[in-house]
Amino acid sequence: IHWPLWTKRTAGASDPKNFSASHIPSTWKAMEKLYDSGKARAIGVSNFSSKKLGELLSYARIPPAVNQVECHPGWQQTKLRAFCQEKGIHLS
Repeated sequence: IHWPLWTKRTAGASDPKNFSASHIPSTWKAMEKLYDSGKARAIGVSNFSSKKLGELLSYARIPPAVNQVECHPGWQQTKLRAFCQEKGIHLS
């Protein structure tokens, strides 16, 4: 899952009132099926905060293998890095 939300396809798609995270559980369940079928060796997310990862982990049968985020010497993501290490999620 590339972003922890989706937008409605409207002219004002960049307006935050058009953002929703409601499809993440069903999308994750579909990704778990791909993993179970052998079509994916690993499943993961990108741009998820600690809060969003916690929500995902509350219902995920298979935890994400990785959370891909912007991370560099100027923005080390220390809180997120610690959370991911604790949960066994690679941060890249």
